[in-house]
Amino acid sequence: MANDTNVCMFGPVQIVGLSLVDIITIFMGHPVIGRLLWITIASKKTTDILNFNLALFHYFQYCITFFHLICLLVMTGTHQLISRFLLVYVQIGGPMSLSYICLERYVAVIHPTSYPLLKEYRVREVCALAVWLLSVPCASLSVLSQSVLSILVKSVLNQLPSSVMLSMVTIMVACSIMIARALKKSGPGRDEMHPVKKRAFKTVRATSILTMCCYLPVTLIQLFTYKDVFIYECFVIPASIILLSVASVVHPVLYLSTQGKLLAFFKPFYAPCRALM
Repeated sequence: MANDTNVCMFGPVQIVGLSLVDIITIFMGHPVIGRLLWITIASKKTTDILNFNLALFHYFQYCITFFHLICLLVMTGTHQLISRFLLVYVQIGGPMSLSYICLERYVAVIHPTSYPLLKEYRVREVCALAVWLLSVPCASLSVLSQSVLSILVKSVLNQLPSSVMLSMVTIMVACSIMIARALKKSGPGRDEMHPVKKRAFKTVRATSILTMCCYLPVTLIQLFTYKDVFIYECFVIPASIILLSVASVVHPVLYLSTQGKLLAFFKPFYAPCRALM
């Protein structure tokens, strides 16, 4: 990563483009995340801690995105610091949260007798806390002047986000494959069409596809370009933020869809249109 926040000075076209990405992310993401948080809190069932934590994580991502938008329009010389923080924050915390959700579904389907232990030993709470303890400090360190950091810390910061993302992608794909095999091996009768297993597989499959399409490309791009400061600052970070912004909006929509809440969310928007027809 670069020391200088002015390695890449964006022109009007780049600033307008990134501003539009931020605006679309904020206006599309906030309502969906708000709905997801409300469903989780208001549910009469046990609180879905991992999805609630991911929704909260995305909510703070949108807050950072709003600050990034302000810096783009007002303080153009400092927006790259916010971009670095946002990139590392989402690149670590997003895949970690998704992988923990997949692991929870894996335990529910493959090891149902062990599933109650997740609550007994507060595994979900520990996983949720781990997301914040790793993503926020690493993102904060990434914006410090490189002269302040030791060579070892700089090396870790360069490799950690990509390593975490690759590990989490592997976990999600493995969970998806094992759950799919378990469903195929289910015996005849009701167990074959058990809604819990079907919903678990849909959740894992959706998160795996999202990760392969959005998170994995970010990792691969960074693996081959992080040593070139100019390319990294001017092209890789903006492209990565766009992909991660898409992921932050798509996942809540997929979650609402798997829970059967998506149509209810859009009903207030299309009901007036139907009334006018």
